[in-house]
Amino acid sequence: MKPPVDYIFPPAVPGQVPYWRLVLRGTSQMCFQSNELTGLFFLLAVLVASPISAAYLLVAGIMTPAGRMLLGDRGVMLSSGLPGLNPSLIAIAIPAFFETGWTNVGMWVVLVICVAITIVLVRVCITVLPFPTLAFPFLVVFWTLYALAPQIDVVQPLHSTATAHATFHPVTAVLLSLAQSLFSPMVLSGVLFATGVLLSNWRHGVLAICGAIIGTVVAYYYGDVDPGSADLGFYGFNGVLTAVAVFVVCGGKLRLSILGALIATMMIPAITGLGLQMVSAPYVFTTWLMLGLGWIEDHWFDVETEPAPKPIPAAKPHASARPAHGHPGE
Repeated sequence: MKPPVDYIFPPAVPGQVPYWRLVLRGTSQMCFQSNELTGLFFLLAVLVASPISAAYLLVAGIMTPAGRMLLGDRGVMLSSGLPGLNPSLIAIAIPAFFETGWTNVGMWVVLVICVAITIVLVRVCITVLPFPTLAFPFLVVFWTLYALAPQIDVVQPLHSTATAHATFHPVTAVLLSLAQSLFSPMVLSGVLFATGVLLSNWRHGVLAICGAIIGTVVAYYYGDVDPGSADLGFYGFNGVLTAVAVFVVCGGKLRLSILGALIATMMIPAITGLGLQMVSAPYVFTTWLMLGLGWIEDHWFDVETEPAPKPIPAAKPHASARPAHGHPGE
């Protein structure tokens, strides 16, 4: 059976994907998909929560393929849309954490500069790091921008006006955890996000939902987390991203995905305790941790099993030991 994307978009030969489809594939990589239909759903999920965030995302999506082409990238890697992961994240993070506006020319300039730096940094990290970069370039650029904000007049941190509920609403918390994967705090955004992933890969979609549930429940029962924060999805979205990321890069193991979602949520207080904005850091560090544990297991704990001894063939009975058989009438 054809995947849903093929009913809407004609199949494209790797290395010959139209530019506009590279934009959508890059957007879909925010949850490790390479699917134009998923990218469209992600764009809609961001749009319903914040039109300017969707505009920023489009700018990053358009810039990224061109930037990677200028750096010499061609072929399957570019066609997959994977280079769009980090630029897309920095594009939607800027309106989520800083004051922006349609007429705020300074922040549009900041956006273009941050996306350009992220594109180059991704290429550097791929060359230097011996393991998947994931969203690490995004973290470096975002944390740097946040640290420099007091020295840059045009960059003004956004003071959150979200109100936390006094009681815990599980369904809302799970949907907002899915939505916060795109920094889009709306229930409809969560529905669109989950739908987009399910249409691309149903296993990844189920894992994303499970990650949201795990992250929400762990955060709710964590001693230092109030129910309202868990309700707004601030803690669950790292469980979403970790569950899918670990499944993708660690050999498709369900048990590792579940463990990763648990660890990522428990890591959040440690990240925030350092005075850093957590954004996607728990999922990046947890996925690296799972990869590191896999390397240790393969090199230090991989016990070679001795081959089982060959079975000893049964000896043929001697002719004199055979029982005598009479005729049936005797």
